[in-house]
Amino acid sequence: MLGSGIGAVVSGRRTMTMQRKVNVGVGLSVDSDSVEAARKATRDAMAQADLERADWAVCFFTTAHLPRADALHATVLEESGCLSLSGCSAMGVIGAGREVERKPGVSVMVGRSREFTTKSALLPESGEGLGRFAAMGDSADGEQRTVIALPDSFRVDNARLQRRLAKDLPAVPVFGAGATDDGTLGISLQLGMEGVRSASIATLGFYGDLQVAVGITQSCTVVGEPHFVTQAHDYILIELDGRPALHTFIDQGRALGLDDMQQAAQELLFGFPLDRERPRFVGESCLVRPLAGFDQQSHGLVIPYPMDTQTTVGFMHRNPSNAELDVRRMVGFVQDQLDGPPDFGFYFDCAARGRGLYGREGVDLGMIHGHFGPFPLLGMFGGFELATTHGTAHVYTYTGVLVLLRAA
Repeated sequence: MLGSGIGAVVSGRRTMTMQRKVNVGVGLSVDSDSVEAARKATRDAMAQADLERADWAVCFFTTAHLPRADALHATVLEESGCLSLSGCSAMGVIGAGREVERKPGVSVMVGRSREFTTKSALLPESGEGLGRFAAMGDSADGEQRTVIALPDSFRVDNARLQRRLAKDLPAVPVFGAGATDDGTLGISLQLGMEGVRSASIATLGFYGDLQVAVGITQSCTVVGEPHFVTQAHDYILIELDGRPALHTFIDQGRALGLDDMQQAAQELLFGFPLDRERPRFVGESCLVRPLAGFDQQSHGLVIPYPMDTQTTVGFMHRNPSNAELDVRRMVGFVQDQLDGPPDFGFYFDCAARGRGLYGREGVDLGMIHGHFGPFPLLGMFGGFELATTHGTAHVYTYTGVLVLLRAA
């Protein structure tokens, strides 16, 4: 119902959208044939946007379409006529009011506007050229620049990418997700006007009079009091508050009824607040990382986050009920940033969310559309999430990043 409702409502609002000179549409296909899926998704998107030719397009596709990604890429270009193209493979795709995980799916967004311009590029895994790319737009000083970035989850060094973003794009908001597969191949592909590549970063820049609102929802909530790291080496957490970190982890797990170590490792995560002086463990204020293993020599916990003494950390419990509540908080937070309804948006969701978190599909999407009503929204389930918060681009995990855009 939601998918057809989006088309009907957008058609009903076409006059208003045309007056604001923003035309955007989204299509989704579950056809197992890659060319047919790309053709149907793109044609549906073009029809919804009421376009004969698009200025830009974004395409996400699942693992089933990896073997014919070249044909899929060519079909999207042919059907949309776009001048800028970005996209990638994903564990699941979102579009037309639906979430499709771990089965054939292609979702496409197309758009055209006089209010802003777009540029796309496939950049190397090092991120070299990001600064030049962000400056490519035709926007004047003072106008909004926003970059969508889709790095290869398997090949791009997240820490190096984050440093590159901070250096080259200090004042440009960046959002996106890690291109990935369903976990069976260890391969991801990125799309651009240049073709289909791996070990790359697919990018799409928006330049012009755009209002951008962003919200981040966590899959977990903090439990207990924050702790201080008193001994750590690189990515190995050895002591918390002067006590062996492993003992503290076990005690916290038992307090939650997680007596099995494997279950505790899946449900009990680590939250690192961005503000050490005033730590918060909600939404964009906290980076969550999993327990990656145990170090036999130090009896420490291996966590993919650089730690030093006095780093603040909180235990985070992965819980579907609390995750739903946090999505409601997020959509309200995003709405407060907008002057009116969004023209279009992106939802970058973690591959560990969706059905894997809730046990059913469409939970986040239902709450987003239930709050904002039908509007063109494209998304993917990725290996990690990118979002600029507190003035810096960060790599998030176990989150959903909602980016809504509205012509100013």
